[in-house]
Amino acid sequence: MKKSNNFCFLLFFVLLILSFNARAQSKVNGTVIDSLKKPIEGVSILVTTDKDTLRATSDSKGSFTFPKVNSNKFYLVVKALGYKPFASVYEIELAKKGTVLEPIVLKTDPINLEDVEVKVKVDPIKIKKDTIEYNAAAYTVRENDKVEDLLKQLQGVEVDEKGAVTAMGKKMTKLRVNGEDFFTSNVEDYIRQLPADIIAKLQVIDDYGDEANFTGIKIGTPQKMLNLVTKPGMDKGVFGGVNVSSATNNAHNLGTNGSIWKKTKQIGFGGRYGMTDNEFSKLYNAGLNGNIRDKISKEFSVNANYNFNNSRNNSIQSTYLETFNPQGTIYDLRESANNSNSVNNSINLGLNGATKKNYFNAALSGTLGSSRNDAFSTSDKTGIIKQDLISNSGSRNSNPNIGGNINWSRRLSNNRRSLSMGFNFSSNGGKSNSTINDIIRYYNETTNVLVKDSLLNRLVENDTRSSNVGGNIQFSNSLKRANDSTGYSFINLSYRFSVSRSQNTQNTTVTDKFGASFLVDSLGQDYVSNFINQNISIGFNTNAKKISYNFGLNFSPSIIIGKYQNTGQQLRNYQLNFSPSGNLSYQIKENRSLSFGYNGYTSSPDFNKLQPIRNNNDVQNLIIGNPDLKATTSHSADLSYNQFGTKSGWSIMAGLSGSFAFNSVVSNTIFLRDTLNSLKQQTTYENVNGIYNMGGNYSLNKRLLTNKLSLSLNGNVGYSHNVFYTDNVLNRSSGINLSNAFRFNLNEKKFSVNSSVSYSFSSNTYSVLNQNIKNVQVLALNGGASYIPGKRFRLNASASKSLNFGYNLNAGNPLLVNMGMNANFLKDNRLSFAVQANDLFNQGALFKTSITNNSISENRTRFISRFVQATLTYNISTFGDKRARTRVNNFNTGELN
Repeated sequence: MKKSNNFCFLLFFVLLILSFNARAQSKVNGTVIDSLKKPIEGVSILVTTDKDTLRATSDSKGSFTFPKVNSNKFYLVVKALGYKPFASVYEIELAKKGTVLEPIVLKTDPINLEDVEVKVKVDPIKIKKDTIEYNAAAYTVRENDKVEDLLKQLQGVEVDEKGAVTAMGKKMTKLRVNGEDFFTSNVEDYIRQLPADIIAKLQVIDDYGDEANFTGIKIGTPQKMLNLVTKPGMDKGVFGGVNVSSATNNAHNLGTNGSIWKKTKQIGFGGRYGMTDNEFSKLYNAGLNGNIRDKISKEFSVNANYNFNNSRNNSIQSTYLETFNPQGTIYDLRESANNSNSVNNSINLGLNGATKKNYFNAALSGTLGSSRNDAFSTSDKTGIIKQDLISNSGSRNSNPNIGGNINWSRRLSNNRRSLSMGFNFSSNGGKSNSTINDIIRYYNETTNVLVKDSLLNRLVENDTRSSNVGGNIQFSNSLKRANDSTGYSFINLSYRFSVSRSQNTQNTTVTDKFGASFLVDSLGQDYVSNFINQNISIGFNTNAKKISYNFGLNFSPSIIIGKYQNTGQQLRNYQLNFSPSGNLSYQIKENRSLSFGYNGYTSSPDFNKLQPIRNNNDVQNLIIGNPDLKATTSHSADLSYNQFGTKSGWSIMAGLSGSFAFNSVVSNTIFLRDTLNSLKQQTTYENVNGIYNMGGNYSLNKRLLTNKLSLSLNGNVGYSHNVFYTDNVLNRSSGINLSNAFRFNLNEKKFSVNSSVSYSFSSNTYSVLNQNIKNVQVLALNGGASYIPGKRFRLNASASKSLNFGYNLNAGNPLLVNMGMNANFLKDNRLSFAVQANDLFNQGALFKTSITNNSISENRTRFISRFVQATLTYNISTFGDKRARTRVNNFNTGELN
């Protein structure tokens, strides 16, 4: 009996152990992402314990799950084609029902192809929630093409003559290569240096910032970022060169630059010297710059850059200003000659780092600048005011500035919570001395006979100092369970503050006709202002496979306190502002996305518009502030839709946008009679409602002949409504702007042809002067071509014809024709010689128009537009190792090996 009892006890103990082991299992979840934090699908994951081996594959969201891991310690291996393998040992608590691993980041790895010939139809565009990806293999890359040439072929992307890039109407503000910051992130500079044939993909990304990518809390308005993905093995290189140019308009330039790029290590420098000396322009520009970026550890990197610039500029401009008023219209023809000289130094230092739990960023910057400007101008007013103003002025300025910031974020509680904190400061100073000599000639309104000359000479001295400190703290909490892999949702609370102080002292000395100088108190100022602003916000943020969105509410109390030291007069202005915000990105289907953004923000009036002290610096335009001004609340919204048809080759990009404001601050211009019964202006400020803008844009593109031929129709329409005061009377103005363009682009290996026809229409209506209407129309024809008869030679030509209607200044209908050639020599085409002939018929001019309230301004800058320029360049451009370069060259020529 005793043996039987012992056997039963032993059997019970064994079963107990087995049942405990059966229960001692945990569910393990994780995600696999690339360096851009994008999910990777189809990744093979292997988990090995001392008892078992488990396998899984990541889904479209990069997520994977092991439902039953029966050991608290296991070995995990991740493998994917085109990425370096990842392996690590993990320890978990089996008592927990589920464990979520830190996101696993895979780095790209070159793929060496054997003797295979691949012919695959490549999709040029992939559209995702917040990214539009262009496949470089779908576009034509010619010999010696740069990234700039490739960008010009992409739909929705525009590159202007200075290299500035816009995507879907928004400027590209940041550049990265393979997900890493690239040198100084100067988009304009580096798209003209990097060769196009090393690029595999180009990604236009809605970027909310590094901290937002770390915490997952993406709020506010995103910026456009360009990320270049290189071909395997082409993530390092040495590039740069020296160039010298000379032109018949007596313009000469010398420049040099060099860059060393070894993945995360980047060193660059540059220098330039240029001068132009002719009858319209005397320009001089010299500069130096240097930058470095490197990792000091696995988690942290440092960056630094320095810039020096010295420029001198002599220019001549003509401006025609038309101002509408209930009493009549003022016509003002202005001619000005300016001579300026500026010297600027700037330095920036940065430290960035991220671990599994922490994100850190610190930056320090300083600038030291000085400038001098001498100007001679004439102003001939006709209409209800008949005056001539001859002004001769000179100013000297110095502006030292320093600023910095520190930001830190930490993931808490198994990544379900995060805490972020930041601090920033700045200090600015400025001193200026201005000598102003004015001669005002008054004329009889009826006979136009000169009545009197008025001479006013004065010296204005300004001393301005300002400082600012601010900080923020943000806490977010997940609203989903840790083992929920369908996405994430957060609720976040944040608080921000800023305290700033400004002090301005101005003294004005007047010299009379006898040469005696004396200080004029009424033309001087001495005030101190303090501005305290706070922001409290609550928001909700969610991200799933197809949809991401966030929305929030903001409360912003603020106070401005000002004091005039001479009079003891004080100013106090309190504000309590409220505004909402929200963003949405929705992946409707593959290559079809919809996004919506709404943002509300408040801005307090500038202190100069609040101060009730009369400003007599401009004797013809007196300014008096309004201490009762309220803060302006602005709201803006935009909706965009992107679609690409893989089979049809059609792509559609369209957008709508609008903005409106409450309590906008506008000027109230009153005309007063002076001692000679002539008119002069006095400006005050008022709050108004009713200012809003709305518009839309579209782009239709059809690609043919294996993406070599592109036909596109682009356009936009905008309507603006403004409210303003003249002579204490509330007036309104409205404007309609419409433009459409049809473009044709054909890109072959040996040649390219492009042409376009565009039409723009602008109409502006005012409620004064019986609905005075101003219409401007421009019809433009443009065309260009380039031909490559051999690997070392290229010809190019372009022509444009504009028909302008509705301008007051003589805009003409210019025909601009340009021609050029480029020849390459030496090994790897390192030496090149180019000749460019601009505006062969000498019909060019820089001409623009702008509209402000009840005024229309037309501006024309005179310069020599017809010239011939010759440029000699020696380039060094070596990317990747020898094997990678051979693979890329063979790929470009169609011979894979």
